[in-house]
Amino acid sequence: MIGAITSGLFGLPKPPGPAATGGDETVTVGGYTYKLFTNSGTLTVTNGGTFEILVVGAGGGAGYDLGGAGGAGAIEGSGFFQSQTLTTTGYTVTVGALGAGSTSSGVRGSNGGNSSFAGTSTITALGGGGGGSQGGLNGATGGSGGGGRSDTNGAAGSGNNTNSGGNGSYGNAAGGGGGATAAGLAGSGSVGGNGGQGKSLSSIDSNLTSSNFSLFSGMTVISSGGGGGQFRSTGGTAGTGGGNGSTADFTKGGNATSFGSAGGGGGGYGAPGGDGFKGLVVVRYA
Repeated sequence: MIGAITSGLFGLPKPPGPAATGGDETVTVGGYTYKLFTNSGTLTVTNGGTFEILVVGAGGGAGYDLGGAGGAGAIEGSGFFQSQTLTTTGYTVTVGALGAGSTSSGVRGSNGGNSSFAGTSTITALGGGGGGSQGGLNGATGGSGGGGRSDTNGAAGSGNNTNSGGNGSYGNAAGGGGGATAAGLAGSGSVGGNGGQGKSLSSIDSNLTSSNFSLFSGMTVISSGGGGGQFRSTGGTAGTGGGNGSTADFTKGGNATSFGSAGGGGGGYGAPGGDGFKGLVVVRYA
């Protein structure tokens, strides 16, 4: 048993494990070291080995004036985290910028920015689609699709852990944005469609909790769709962390509050759409 803990095969010193610098928050918990990137940057590997990467696109912005909700960003990896063998060099990490809500007719909500990790291969997560807007604009494709305005259609999702946005209900209510686990619902009558629910952080990795990471403060779910806008009635309810649809005329839709989630739909009579939330990249190693 001599050297069983500190030595490797045949009593030789055990080689050091993988190590790296970079990121906006570093936490060691549950046998892993985690690097959270909430801004673009570089992962600099100081000791090579196996690293696991999770990439989340940014949430889309909602449409203007009875606007459709934005769709959620995709969650990419392989089983959420994708393993790559990295050597001692720097690797570019791109975190997608939030999709802005539309503030004028003829302009749909902006798609969320794509997030990526450029390792031995590049992992890219699409940002969510923007919501449909006044001027006959449908919701946009992206990660999860954006919802349609009150008189247009929602869009399909593209990528892993994505769903479509809901259609609008002619003249009154807009569709919800797609989320990681469910499609956005269609508007109905004068009630905006609800946004698709996102993915709980703890179901991705039980260590990803607000008690372990300050950057997850107030968050339990990521990549939810926003709620659709309405006409003088009830805005759609977003998935957890997304922005709700406006419940009053001349009132902007709610902004998203968790990574990869989308903004809520605009209210009636010229109200702008809510903004999505930026993306996320997580790197872990043991």
